[in-house]
Amino acid sequence: LGRYFVQSIMNRDYPIIMGTTIFLAAFIVTMTLIVDILYKAVDPRIDLAKGGSR
Repeated sequence: LGRYFVQSIMNRDYPIIMGTTIFLAAFIVTMTLIVDILYKAVDPRIDLAKGGSR
């Protein structure tokens, strides 16, 4: 995926660049959400509803 993304940048293939960027952003957001939920399962002291670090 990385090589394909770099080649699309060099070829100025804007639809591929935008699609890859949106895909990677959605992937990062999804994985961050999953990690937060799993962190709650591993450490029950974490309260997801409270929010913040205080």
